[in-house]
Amino acid sequence: MKTFVKQALLTVTISSMAVLLAGCPPYYSGTYDGGYQDGFLTDSKYWEGYDDSYLTEPPDGPILYRGSEIPELNDGSYEAGYYDGLWQAYNDGYFVSYDYGFTIGFSEGYDIGYHPDWYAFLINDEHSEYYDGSFMDGYQDGFSEGSVFGAVDYKIGLPFDWEDAMWDYRSGTDVFIDEVGFGSGEIYLYEYGTDPNAYYAKTMSVRPKTRSGSVRLPREGAAASSPRASVASVMKQLEKAEGTEEQVSYRALTDAARTALNVRPEYSPRFSERSLKLTDTWLQRIERYRASLTQ
Repeated sequence: MKTFVKQALLTVTISSMAVLLAGCPPYYSGTYDGGYQDGFLTDSKYWEGYDDSYLTEPPDGPILYRGSEIPELNDGSYEAGYYDGLWQAYNDGYFVSYDYGFTIGFSEGYDIGYHPDWYAFLINDEHSEYYDGSFMDGYQDGFSEGSVFGAVDYKIGLPFDWEDAMWDYRSGTDVFIDEVGFGSGEIYLYEYGTDPNAYYAKTMSVRPKTRSGSVRLPREGAAASSPRASVASVMKQLEKAEGTEEQVSYRALTDAARTALNVRPEYSPRFSERSLKLTDTWLQRIERYRASLTQ
């Protein structure tokens, strides 16, 4: 696993360095809301969070999330709003990296699960739970859920379609396979805005959650449902003083992020005994995912 992560990161240039000078607020508004907007629009903090997630190397590497070091003032001043905006920008970037990892992991888990030998794979597969919100934490979480959906689709004769399966899962569908005695939805997913150090400590003593299985059907044009939003839509809500809870902004990928994602591994780090059938790159899968968010 560590070797795979290092290889995937060989092409990475820390994107936050490219936007290091973008952190200065464009104006002094004198209001909390104005300060929040300035802080939220600071790309360097967003990409710092993204990089911290992407570059965290589980299970032995340090958790690079630095939530306790992001200033959070409570005196109602412009600075308080600015730093609160920085906090959300950072956490948006951190979670987006995990979510990209989940999407990529789901696609490759689905690929491995969609196979005549699905039973032997699922019964012997082991899920590494990291609880750190890293890109590879997302990959592992997505792979576990995707492999079950892939096996179900193969088992009941649905065509190979990991994107349809992923949106079915993201919209609330879980499936259960009687032959192996488990299904999807039995792992902890990283939660937006959560300090992974505290999250890890909390979840180590908690048994995995389970959800009931559902019938898996092709969605055939059903709209994708996701709490994601563009920066523009979030800013419109802020201007109208509306809440932005549970909305995460997906900013345009930097050249560094695009380069890091522009790979197509022949094998999954989770299962190297069978090559992947997927012919597109991580970047192409992420770009289609991003496009689906706005439909």
